Amino acid sequence: MSDPNTKPILSQDSKKPKKKESRRQRKNGKKKIRFNKKELVEISLYSLFVFTLVCIAFLGRQPIGPQILLNQPAPERVVAEFPFVYESTLIREEQIRTLRDQVPPVFKRSNIPFEAFKNSLTDLQDRIAKTTIEFEDGEKEALENEFKKTIADWLDKSQINADSVSIYEFTIRTNPRERSALFKDALEILSKLYSDGVYTAKTDELSGEKMSVIQIFAETGNAGLPKARSKSNAEIALRREIDSLSRNDKTTRTLFNIFQAGLKANLIYSETDTASAIDRAIEKIEPAIFTYRQGDTLIEPAEVIDAIDIERMEMYEAARLASGNDPLFFNRLFLERLVLATFLMISLGLFLKQGLRNRLKRSRTLAIIAVSLILNLLLIRVVLELGEVIAINNRGVLSVLPYIAPCALAPILVAALIGMVPAVFTALVIAMFFGITQGNSIDFALITLFSGVVGAYYSNNIRSRTKLVRAGILTGLAAAIAAMLSGILSNLTAGLITEQIFISLLIGVLSGIVSVGLLPLLENLFKVTTDITLLELTDFNHPLLRRMQIEAPGTYHHSLMVANLAENAAAKIGASPLLCRVCCLFHDIGKLVKPEYFAENQRGGLNPHDAKNPSMSALVIKAHVKEGVELAKSHKLPRVIEDVIRQHHGTTLIQYFFHQANEQLRTDKETQSSQRETNSEVDQSTYRYDGPRPAFKESAIIFFADGVEAASRSLRKVTQSNIEDLIDKIFRDKIEDGQLNDCPLTFQELNKIRESFVYTLLNMLHSRIEYPKDSSKEEAPSNAT
Repeated sequence: MSDPNTKPILSQDSKKPKKKESRRQRKNGKKKIRFNKKELVEISLYSLFVFTLVCIAFLGRQPIGPQILLNQPAPERVVAEFPFVYESTLIREEQIRTLRDQVPPVFKRSNIPFEAFKNSLTDLQDRIAKTTIEFEDGEKEALENEFKKTIADWLDKSQINADSVSIYEFTIRTNPRERSALFKDALEILSKLYSDGVYTAKTDELSGEKMSVIQIFAETGNAGLPKARSKSNAEIALRREIDSLSRNDKTTRTLFNIFQAGLKANLIYSETDTASAIDRAIEKIEPAIFTYRQGDTLIEPAEVIDAIDIERMEMYEAARLASGNDPLFFNRLFLERLVLATFLMISLGLFLKQGLRNRLKRSRTLAIIAVSLILNLLLIRVVLELGEVIAINNRGVLSVLPYIAPCALAPILVAALIGMVPAVFTALVIAMFFGITQGNSIDFALITLFSGVVGAYYSNNIRSRTKLVRAGILTGLAAAIAAMLSGILSNLTAGLITEQIFISLLIGVLSGIVSVGLLPLLENLFKVTTDITLLELTDFNHPLLRRMQIEAPGTYHHSLMVANLAENAAAKIGASPLLCRVCCLFHDIGKLVKPEYFAENQRGGLNPHDAKNPSMSALVIKAHVKEGVELAKSHKLPRVIEDVIRQHHGTTLIQYFFHQANEQLRTDKETQSSQRETNSEVDQSTYRYDGPRPAFKESAIIFFADGVEAASRSLRKVTQSNIEDLIDKIFRDKIEDGQLNDCPLTFQELNKIRESFVYTLLNMLHSRIEYPKDSSKEEAPSNAT
């Protein structure tokens, strides 16, 4: 406990001889040396931390030049730093595509459709001749019926789609010689059409929109370019030629219907021969080789980037990697980044050392920041490496790759765990490292810093896990706005800016969701309790609180009253009211083991202490602290609650049983003979709590609130003066007993706590108006409900 207005009290050591003074100076000198060793260890750990960050962020990373994006203007001129030669794959592929369109498809001609139809037509003539021979001496009607049957059987067998009635009429209308001549002439026409080649619409699609030129390999192996026709054009030619064979329209129509069924595509696409023709043409293509000297311009500024420019830059980077044999650690780029990052981290380290004077608090803060930064930078490195692998086959990924990196994750976690200022420090470190990684880009550094600070701001002092997701959404929104402005200033296209905005929003949401999962792990690792966890513990359905309500209702009510006192007092001095409330709810859970031994739970006048001696009773009372710690551990309560359970009585004296023990000792002395009288006194250590004494402000507030609430129950009359006297006595006794020697509370804060206790107790213990009695009723309530 300290007070800036209090003069230091001279100790007796100042009056000792100079010999002892010099011994004390030597002792202080040793302490100073030990302090320097601790400082050296702290510097060494910080240096290791900085080197780890640099390795994660920069080790093995190649330099990133200006952001060259397809269909976007080049931000600056790119000049070749060394001569190199490359063969353009894109130009060769374009030449091959052009060649494939120019080389005509290859088809093979087949006579099978013509021969099959010719054989089928001969079969029809044979059937008609046979029927004529068999039934020409019979009745005419029988012959006609047999003709119909023969024609129907032939159509069914040959699967020719033609009208049997028209064929029958054609047969009756023509004599055998005339019919044979017509069939012969029509077959010659059909043969000529098949010789030229007939193809279908599907074959047409294989060769292009219009198959104006094709290559045909006949069965003999000869290639040619005949006048091939589509099936529809071949039918027109067939109809025109058949119409010239007879003057009878019905005859020519029937003949066309028969031969139309025999007209089929006889050109078959040959994929193998077409591929061979294309390969022969490709072999004649000369490679596209480009040569650049040192100092030649590779990319003109403001030039719209096309695929050839992208290929040129990729080959240039590949040539750079192939020509360089720099070691992993001692290469120029890594050393430059190491020096730059070291200066940055030294500056920030000095800031933290000055801002966090408390060594214990500084160590835990640095540990949380270190782990959060390492996790975040590892995640960023993995995302960038995977993105670059994917970009090998999809260059579009590079345009949004920097926005996929979840740079605001660590600031969100640090803000939720320890506060806004360390979170801004974390955001600054990630922004600088990420900007250096992206080719010393100021744009990306500012975008990352802005989104990280926004995430830290909305993650500070949050009381629900859903607020972390909200912080992530707002982080993504901040990154999206910054990306949009940067894209507009860089003259990027609307489509690319839209993609970057969408990716920024998505990554912000994912960062919030991931932080919800990581936060409990970090809380458990560093024994830090956030307001989120504390708020969850205020649920009165917690198993320990439910047990207390049933098994120790007096203790439960006492805990609620202490919570009200402590919460109000904490708000007065700037401590954590929520932490005080939660710790007060659980500070006496140890009484659940033996609730009947505590006065607030005793009913019916039964007191088990009457059967025990004072020392045993004191041991039972003291045990509730240790048992409370065990219950807290078994139910996995936060470490801060365990600390409050240990400290809420400090090392105070259990006055009642200590006084009882002294009375027993005095009585024993009076009853014993003078020979057996001794000067022995009651050992205070038996009747003192084991401690430790309160070590932080919230613990001290609960320490006082617990004693004040318990003592206030003994007040016979509740007045402001009585309450003030009671509180002043308690405070004075505790301070004189040295209970605040390990606590950073000042006298000014103690005065505010005292005033808060007085105000709260007056409202908690206020009396009510007595209602006037109604003479018409036998009983009436004496107090308001």
